[in-house]
Amino acid sequence: MKYLSILTTIVLITACLALGANLQAQTAETPELLSLTDVDTGLNADMTRTAGIYTNLMWATYCKTDKRKLHKSKTAYDALITELKFADESSTFVENEPLSAQGVSFIYAERAVLRFSKLQDINGAEEDAEKAIQFNPENVNATWILAKILTTRFISQVERDRNSERAVDLKERMFATLKRVVELNPDHDEAHFYLGSMARDFEEPELAIKAFKALTRIIPYDPRYHTELAKLYERQNRFDEALQSYERVVTIQPQQMNTRNHLGQLYLQTGDYPAAIKTFLTVLASIEGSPNRISTEIEAHHGISLAYQAQNNFEKAEHHITRAVTLLETRALSMRGGTRSNRSRRAEINALAQSLQDARYTLAQIYLRFNRPQKAVDAFAKILATDANYVPALTGIGIAYQMIDDLPQAETYLRKAIDLSANGELPDAYNALGYLYAEQGIKLDEAAALVRRALKSVPTSGAYLDSLGLIYFKQGKLDAAIENLEQALKYMPDTPEILLHLADAYLEKGLEDKALETLEAAVQLEPDNAELRQKLDTIRAGR
Repeated sequence: MKYLSILTTIVLITACLALGANLQAQTAETPELLSLTDVDTGLNADMTRTAGIYTNLMWATYCKTDKRKLHKSKTAYDALITELKFADESSTFVENEPLSAQGVSFIYAERAVLRFSKLQDINGAEEDAEKAIQFNPENVNATWILAKILTTRFISQVERDRNSERAVDLKERMFATLKRVVELNPDHDEAHFYLGSMARDFEEPELAIKAFKALTRIIPYDPRYHTELAKLYERQNRFDEALQSYERVVTIQPQQMNTRNHLGQLYLQTGDYPAAIKTFLTVLASIEGSPNRISTEIEAHHGISLAYQAQNNFEKAEHHITRAVTLLETRALSMRGGTRSNRSRRAEINALAQSLQDARYTLAQIYLRFNRPQKAVDAFAKILATDANYVPALTGIGIAYQMIDDLPQAETYLRKAIDLSANGELPDAYNALGYLYAEQGIKLDEAAALVRRALKSVPTSGAYLDSLGLIYFKQGKLDAAIENLEQALKYMPDTPEILLHLADAYLEKGLEDKALETLEAAVQLEPDNAELRQKLDTIRAGR
């Protein structure tokens, strides 16, 4: 006979909790529930037993709310399960028992929660959870507590040996059980979070994305889940989806300036420079009063400078990176004036020095890109004043000296850069020194070896192929020169310098028509280039 459903059980428990709270407030000691007597002759034996079961269940639930009575709660659950005689291995359900299979499953699940969450009896909790699932495979709470138990066991095993067979088995069981929870209850936010976090940390990106996507549906205005989703998309180079998720974050929390800066960096990475500029400008306009204002402002100026550089806007690129450098220098000076010298402060000073070096390097590279070689020399010199062996700056200042035709200085710095990186890849330095020798027509064999070394690192570099083509031209190896220059043009099709070198090679080879066609293309790109026009006129006059 089943006199009460599981819904009735929950209602009674809720009522009991409220009653228990009131009783505890009224008396110094917790009142003991009165046992039913035989006085009430209106109850038959089955109904009396049923009432006793529910009274004990309410008592077990009440004791669970007081950490001083947890063992009383456990004793009450034990007595209930013994009373119901369902502890046998077969887990069969007897029709004339007062509780349904779902009701018995509920009791086992409640004891599992008590054992796991309060008594730290993980083994007993796991047994109870599995028993509850045997009675009712659709018991969400039992499946959820089992999922948490398996997650705890898996993490513990991974800390000991993540490659063991047990770790692999626990991982499979954990994920299967978490999936079962969200299958039973698609809106179970805790299970989705566990599933997403574990999948994210243990190389199951698609599963993690699915879980965090569900969380953004269940709790759409929590930026944490959109952020997690954005990071997962970003790791997989799914930049459009990452951008949408980050945009959602800053819509929910407009004050999240660090996230806006990251969004701007992502726009930079995807080549959407107008969106990057707009995002960084929003940061700069809204930064007043925000936490870590100076750091956020520096990052925004650095990012917007890169965006303007990509748009060939020298003035704005220079302005914003110079502002970042100034802020960093001011901060560095203020840090030196402090008296603390603990490890945390030293780490902060070192990080600040690295940021300043990066900003100065970006400024120097802008000067190189926009053909301001003397300014580039000055900017690189500031970097080298604090770190004389900083190889990228040695390479950059060598290239800058080459641009102003100070060839001895260029060779000195490029040689030093190469010597300091003998066992590493430094393609720009190798190419720059090789090109320097090619322009002078000296050490051509060494020049060819240097540029070939650069091409091992970046075989598709049009600039490096152009250098090698020029070297072969100077050596009189016209076929090899033409082959490399034509290849360079495929990678950098609108580069007048490569077109000029290729035209010279065609002309030396006697291919005047090709030389004329190549020079005409170069003049179209740079109509004011006197050298190109003079060479074009010379070829036309000789025909």
